[in-house]
Amino acid sequence: MEARNFVTAREIIEKGNWLVPTMNGELRLAKPPLPTWITALFGTWFGMENLSLLRFPAGLMGSLLVLFMYRFTISLNGNKNKALINSLILTTSFYVLYMSRTGTWDIYCHSFMLGAIWLLHKAWSKNTKAYGFFIGAGILLGLSFLSKGPVAFFALLIPFLIAYCWIYGGKIIFKKWQPLLLSLVIFAGISFWWPIYIAIAHAPEAAAVAKLESGSWMNRHVRPFYYYWNFPIQSGIWTLAIFTSLLVPYALKNFQAKKEYKFALIWTISSVVLLSLLPEKKDRYLLPVLIPSAILAGHFFHHLYLVFKNNNSKKIDRILFGINIWTVALVAFALPIAVFLMFHQHKLMSVRAFALFSIFAELISVSLMLCWMNKSIKGMLLGTTTLLLVVVVFIIPHTGGILNRNSNFKNIAEVQNHPEISSLNYYTIGAYELRIELIYEIGKEVREWNLKTQKNFPEENSFVVISTENPEDLFSEDQKKNMKLTIIDHFDNNKQRTGKRRNKEHFKKYVSIVTPLNNDQNIASK
Repeated sequence: MEARNFVTAREIIEKGNWLVPTMNGELRLAKPPLPTWITALFGTWFGMENLSLLRFPAGLMGSLLVLFMYRFTISLNGNKNKALINSLILTTSFYVLYMSRTGTWDIYCHSFMLGAIWLLHKAWSKNTKAYGFFIGAGILLGLSFLSKGPVAFFALLIPFLIAYCWIYGGKIIFKKWQPLLLSLVIFAGISFWWPIYIAIAHAPEAAAVAKLESGSWMNRHVRPFYYYWNFPIQSGIWTLAIFTSLLVPYALKNFQAKKEYKFALIWTISSVVLLSLLPEKKDRYLLPVLIPSAILAGHFFHHLYLVFKNNNSKKIDRILFGINIWTVALVAFALPIAVFLMFHQHKLMSVRAFALFSIFAELISVSLMLCWMNKSIKGMLLGTTTLLLVVVVFIIPHTGGILNRNSNFKNIAEVQNHPEISSLNYYTIGAYELRIELIYEIGKEVREWNLKTQKNFPEENSFVVISTENPEDLFSEDQKKNMKLTIIDHFDNNKQRTGKRRNKEHFKKYVSIVTPLNNDQNIASK
């Protein structure tokens, strides 16, 4: 997905086709273009080869998501401690971190949507008409739709509205219908101008894309209804805390803010149920569920903070706190062993980096044990967050070595270092597809040449062909007589070594130059 997005952004820059994006020369109308436009701007300023800066806008959107969580929690209860706890949990949840470090568009639509939810909640909480908040919400709703269509509306906004109406009542929504109507008009103006333009300018293609996308939701990546019910695992280090917060009898009996807890619980469950109704399921679609889940876990930790502070904790509180904190402490204690086995003994990590990581991990483990003795919730939250920070700083930079185990790895991006082919057009031939990841690495558009249906050469002058099979075996004897074939190199972009399941033939490619010898007989077939 990231390669698709970056290739589209690159072609926006190269062709200037900002309104009608293409991907490898083909119209790409399935996704609204706002995140692609933003990425294309960064590509214009810093180049399309700088992955860090191409991913930087997603990082900004992740930061914005956390900021909106902080502001929303304050709007919900006015408690800055709760807001900080919820924000810490959200920003260190696995899929939030992952999507904020990857050039995919989910983080855009859900970040804008949480901002819209915050402004709507704030507007409904005011005694005035609050036109300013409704206008801001309308803008953010439009930006969310322009980022990934109705995805965030279905997975985040509708579950929020279900929970809000269930717990707080829906009368206020209809009472302020006039500013809400203005908000919806602004939303519609921002959201629908691009789809309307595409529907008019490229009607057949837009209809085909709509049919394909609607079919994809029903036929691709089909999973059983219960597939998403392990959603706490997607939060990573907070998995146990979210599971604990889902102990409804315990929570309703002991938590002080029962109404807020019910609101977050219904929001979470509604989101999971709605996503489960769709046949197509992917783990990354659970990103919006982590938002109310962070609020749920925040209720658990805030409850423990209050009972330990007031010295009125129960046995069940101490047991659940102990299970949560000791689990993280043991993970911190054992991490150096796992890192040694996976990284250091394979010389994928320097002695200095391994030593520093081990020291920090053991110090965090000890500090968490002290937090358990002192019943310090703040210390536990800071220790857990610091552990994740240490992993990000010391481990993630070294994951490339453990992920790339193919001794024959040779990046096809090296074709850009061959000046003799830089100005030529590229074609893919043979039975194996050319993956979009390879098209990104090649750095230019690659057309398809079907040797079975198109016998003539696609060009009169020299051009480049890319194939998984040896090109000598693909051309007919008549074609060989009328051309000169020069194999430039063979590339293998597989990360896993030969014999592993993820080692795929379509990541292995010959790059060759074809030079037609008889231009009079081989007229280009456009």
